[in-house]
Amino acid sequence: MLVVLAGALFGCGSPAASDPDNFRGVKWGTEVASVSALSQIASDGELIFYEKGNDRLQLEEVRLDQVVYGFYKGRFYMGMIYFQAAGFSRVQEIMTRQFGQPAKPDNTPSKLLWDGADVSVLLASGDSDVARIVYVYKPIQLEVELKK
Repeated sequence: MLVVLAGALFGCGSPAASDPDNFRGVKWGTEVASVSALSQIASDGELIFYEKGNDRLQLEEVRLDQVVYGFYKGRFYMGMIYFQAAGFSRVQEIMTRQFGQPAKPDNTPSKLLWDGADVSVLLASGDSDVARIVYVYKPIQLEVELKK
């Protein structure tokens, strides 16, 4: 499911103002062994997902429910942040300030995309009370897609 979501990020969106070179301090492509305080929460073959024990569950004043770090073949390529959908507008403001104006791939205000050269960032809110931000490092995501 996570791979499908990440795959949906390609090919639509306006360029991000600048590609982030990391997600919450972890640089893209970093080997899993060099990231401290990780606890595995899920896996699917060579895709392994972790939480970080010392993560600050805040994005400015917005409380976060969960932060997930995704690794493929032991290299960091995806970051996911889950938060209550009530904070969506505030998170959109924060992200727009950081990355510029987003694209709206489905012409809906509940799915926003910043598509940089190496990193895509999706902010989405569905039918549930939980919204998410998904950061994907494209060079490694391409490897994941090619493996399918």
